[in-house]
Amino acid sequence: MKSSTLFALFLLSAIFTSYLPSATADVVLDTDGGVLQNGGQYSVLPVMRGSGGGLVVRATGNERCPLTVAQTRNELDKGIGTIISSPLRVAVIAEGHPLSISFGFFPVMPSCIPLTGDWGIVDGLPEGPAVKLAEYKNIVDGWFKIEKAHPLGYKLLFCPLLEGSTCGDIGIQTDDDGIRRLVVTKNNPLLVQFQKIGWILTKNNLLLPGSE
Repeated sequence: MKSSTLFALFLLSAIFTSYLPSATADVVLDTDGGVLQNGGQYSVLPVMRGSGGGLVVRATGNERCPLTVAQTRNELDKGIGTIISSPLRVAVIAEGHPLSISFGFFPVMPSCIPLTGDWGIVDGLPEGPAVKLAEYKNIVDGWFKIEKAHPLGYKLLFCPLLEGSTCGDIGIQTDDDGIRRLVVTKNNPLLVQFQKIGWILTKNNLLLPGSE
């Protein structure tokens, strides 16, 4: 799979470019003060009240299927469970660890199956580099990471694999339809916190009943 290839490339690159975080890197904590587990499933929520709810997928532009990662405007909606994983052989997630991020269970129509839920960055869009599901074309090689950015929260970043590139903050851009898309920004991150989901669903898609 493409995501596996990207991480293999990252690990090879890290050996020579010292991208790997130090052994003393701070661990990432959830809203209960627990440590983020490698491969754990969490609701990714904004730190600031009144700034929307959790993360979801939407169909935007000419997309027939929901491929755009977005934030719901409803504060009470915690969105889709998000799986946060690192290829490193570690039990917990620390700041700076290379990460893959994907949605767990989410509903799609029959014509859109299968969708893996894996996140990726697509360049060359009118809104600039945006977070899409990895089935999208023109996925940029790279990885995500988490950094502390607020006394109570964190920010997500995307780091392109291309030599000489710098990591960009994941922030919000609202389109003409009011959809709050996740995009790569310059110093304008969405400040987030991670709420552990007590039940874990297999990384898969839920088929909506009825016809298309």
